[in-house]
Amino acid sequence: MNDLPNRLLRLRCCFLVITTFLVMLQTLPIQTGFNHIFIPDILLVMTFSWVMQRPDIIGPILLTIALLFADFILQRPPGLWTLIVLFGGMFLRMRSIRFKEVVFIYEWATVSVVIIFCYTLQNVSMRLAFLTPYDFKLTSIQALTAVLFYPICAWLFRPMLKARGVYNSQKQADRVAE
Repeated sequence: MNDLPNRLLRLRCCFLVITTFLVMLQTLPIQTGFNHIFIPDILLVMTFSWVMQRPDIIGPILLTIALLFADFILQRPPGLWTLIVLFGGMFLRMRSIRFKEVVFIYEWATVSVVIIFCYTLQNVSMRLAFLTPYDFKLTSIQALTAVLFYPICAWLFRPMLKARGVYNSQKQADRVAE
């Protein structure tokens, strides 16, 4: 990817701002009449979407910082979900180049398997560490909604994450100068 360095920095900062917004949104004391609203883990879906579309933006350090922040604020076991998503994200990052030329269904299927694996590994790890695991039915519904939300998230961020080459930017600047 031949993006300008300041654009890469802006996209990384944008990822951190969106992460902070999503985490703070989850901590709001919103009360509704229906207490069983199953919303997907939007941070997980957004992370995997960004990793698949632009693997050069989301590196392991940025991913670790963002997810550790979410673990501490949301009072999850510190580092467990971060480590699981980091492994899943790096797995997808290594394979993201292959999915540039195939049908979106293959990308969606691969990300779906990784999402389900992440939730399953979290449940098994919590049981092995003698922590109180989350309700498996609620976790499986959250994983299913995350899988179903992935195409929407990929579609929403695709225009923002489109690579703009240095050559194209220079060419556009030359046109403006004329």
